[in-house]
Amino acid sequence: MEIGIGIWAFVIYLVAIIIWMIPLKRNIAESMGVGFLLVALFNGGGITGYIETVSTSLLSASKESSFLATMLFLMMAVIMAKSGVISKLIELLNSLIGRIKGGAAYVSTTASFMFGIVSGNAIANGSTVGAITVPWMKESGWPNNIAATINAGNAGVGQSMPSCSALYILLGLAEVASEMTTGEAYIAVLSGGALTFIYRIIRVWLYTKKYDVQAVPADQIKPLGESFKDNWTSLLMLVGIAVPLLITMGPFSTFLTNAVSFGKDAVKSINIVLWVPIIVSIICFIVGRKNMPKTGKEWVSVIRSCQSSFATVGGVLLFALAASNVLTMVGFDQSLKSILEALNLPGFIMILLTCILVVLVAGPLSAVATTAAVGQVAYASFVGAGVHPINAIVAFMICISTEGASPPSSSPIFISAGLAGVKDPKVMFKPLITDYVIPLIGVATLVAMRWLPVIK
Repeated sequence: MEIGIGIWAFVIYLVAIIIWMIPLKRNIAESMGVGFLLVALFNGGGITGYIETVSTSLLSASKESSFLATMLFLMMAVIMAKSGVISKLIELLNSLIGRIKGGAAYVSTTASFMFGIVSGNAIANGSTVGAITVPWMKESGWPNNIAATINAGNAGVGQSMPSCSALYILLGLAEVASEMTTGEAYIAVLSGGALTFIYRIIRVWLYTKKYDVQAVPADQIKPLGESFKDNWTSLLMLVGIAVPLLITMGPFSTFLTNAVSFGKDAVKSINIVLWVPIIVSIICFIVGRKNMPKTGKEWVSVIRSCQSSFATVGGVLLFALAASNVLTMVGFDQSLKSILEALNLPGFIMILLTCILVVLVAGPLSAVATTAAVGQVAYASFVGAGVHPINAIVAFMICISTEGASPPSSSPIFISAGLAGVKDPKVMFKPLITDYVIPLIGVATLVAMRWLPVIK
C-alpha cells in the first residue's frame, strides 16, 4: 500500500501542531500557523511557488463565510456575557423545574444546552452556568464530586451545536462544502445537539435516583409568576435563532419562496450562521442595555479584554482553513481514500474507530484544535464507511462535545472541581468516562449509522 504525499503532508501538519502546543507550550493559534507553513512546503514550486501557495490559501480562507460567522459568534458571546441574559435565563429555569427532585442538575443541564446553542464555548459554559447551579446542586444534596461531574459533563454540549467554531472549520473543507449548504448543516447539527441533551437529561435522572437527591431549597426559588415577570426577556434570545430558521425552512419558507415579491433566490441567499449571531446580539443588547458599557472608554476596555480570544480563535480558523486548502492541493483526500479502500474494514468498525480517534484527540486538545487536526481525516473516514455527509458532520460534532468531559486535561473538569470544592479532580475521571464520554461515542456512532435520526 503506497502512502501518497498528501498523507505525509497531513502527518507533518498534525505532529507540528501537537509538538508546538504540548511540549513547547505555545498557544494554539501559533501552533496552527506553524503547521500551515510546514504543510505549504509540500505543494512545491520553489520559493516563488511557496509564497504563492501561502498567500493564495490565506486569502481564500479569509473570504470564507465561516470565518466571518465565527467572529460574529464571538462578539455575540461578549454581548451575552455583559448583558446578564444568561443569569436571567437560569433563574427562570430554576422557577420552572427547580422544585422537582434533582432539580438543580436539570436546571444546570437545560441552561448549558440553551447557552450552548448560542455560545459553543465549553469553558464559558462550565464557568458561567456552573457558578450559579453548582452551589444549588450542593445545597440540594448532590455529592460535591457528582455536582462537579454533571457540570463538566454538560460544559461541552455547546461543541455539538451550530455556534461552535469547529463547525465552520469543517464547513470550510472543499469536500464538505460541495455536499451541503450551511443551512442544512446548521439544522442537522442542532438536532444532533438535541440528542446529546436528551442523553444528559437521562443521565441526571439516573443520578437523581442513585443518590436520592432533593429539589432546590424553596428559599432559593422565586415564585414562577414573579420570576417570569423579572426574567421573561431572556427567552427573546431564542427568537434570534428561530427567525432565520423559520424563514429558511418549513411552511413560512415555502410561502416566501412562492411570493412574487421575495422568491426562491432571496430565501436561498439568507445565511443562517450569519444572521443568528447578529439578531441574538441585538436582542441581548436591548434586553441587557442597563448592564452594557455606556461610554466609549468602557467599550474600549471590553474590546481589549477579549482581543486575545478573538485573535486566538480567528488565527486558528484562518490557518486551519488555509491548511485545508493546501492539503486538497497536494491530494490528501485522494490518498486517504485509497488507504481506506485498501483497509476494507466493515463500516461499523470504521465508524466506531473514527469516533474513538476524535474523542482521544479532543482530550488534550480543544474542539477547534481537534477539528483542525483530524477533522478532514474523520470526515473522509465517515464518508468512506458509507455515512451520509450530513450525518458525518453531526457525528463528528457529537464526538468533540466530549471536550469538557475528557480526562485528564479538559479545562471544565478543573473549573467544575473548583466550583464544587472537590480537592482532587481525579475522583471525577471515572464517572466522566463511563457516564459521559463512552455514551456520547455511542450516540455519535448511532447517528452515523442512521439509527438515530437527525433533521436534514
